[in-house]
Order: sequence, then C-alpha cells, then structure tokens
Amino acid sequence: MTEYPFQCINPPELGKPLGPYSQALIVPGGRQLLQLSGQTPLREDGSVPEGMEAQADLVWKRIGIVLREAGLDYINIFRVVTYLVNAQDAPVHAKVRARYLGNARPASTGIVVSQLFNPAYRLEVDVMAAWPA
Repeated sequence: MTEYPFQCINPPELGKPLGPYSQALIVPGGRQLLQLSGQTPLREDGSVPEGMEAQADLVWKRIGIVLREAGLDYINIFRVVTYLVNAQDAPVHAKVRARYLGNARPASTGIVVSQLFNPAYRLEVDVMAAWPA
C-alpha cells in the first residue's frame, strides 16, 4: 500500500478519531489542489441504484474516475465532506468508504440533510485531493 502523503494531526486531548480520518492534515507547500464537485449516485444512463451500499459504491467509483483523469488516486485525498439523507446510513457508507480509501486518513466532515438535489440520492460526497510534491 502507498504511504499516505500528508501529515495527520490528531491531538490526544481530542481522543482517537471515531473512524478512518484525521482531525487535521498538513498539506505540504507547493502542491496543486484538486476540488471535486460533489459526487452523486447517478449512473451514466441517468438511473440511480437502489440501496445505500450500491449508491455509496457508485459515488466512490465516480470519485476514482475523476481522480484518475487528473492523474491522482484515492491516497491523494486530504478532505472529505459527506452529505447523508439518513444518519442511519453512516455505518454502511463508512464501510464502503474504507474499501476505497485504504490507509488514507483525510480530514472529514459528515452532514445530515433533509434532501439532496435528486430525492432518490441517499448521499453525496465532496472531496479535495493534492498532487505529490
């Protein structure tokens, strides 16, 4: 597995992070940043899969497509914002997310919202990544 290229900041006074994320990260100077638009579970044909696991998997696949197009991979992600329609979906999303992020520990925020742009969406994920030095 590739080493995570960012310095994780997890002050002991805040306790251990509840999942695979960091309280803060240092992105070394001189790196270009990539801000992805929020990725949704929308298939190429305009359909939306049923179920949280299928939607989360599609969202993270779409993130990977954008990253690869830019010459990056999941290990280059340093910031994740997840929007969920139902807080009970968080464990399922966390399991899927962990499969894609591997040993990456980006700074992360989770937000529960009443609805997303398309009422069929159960989540949307917004990420930032950086190129290696």
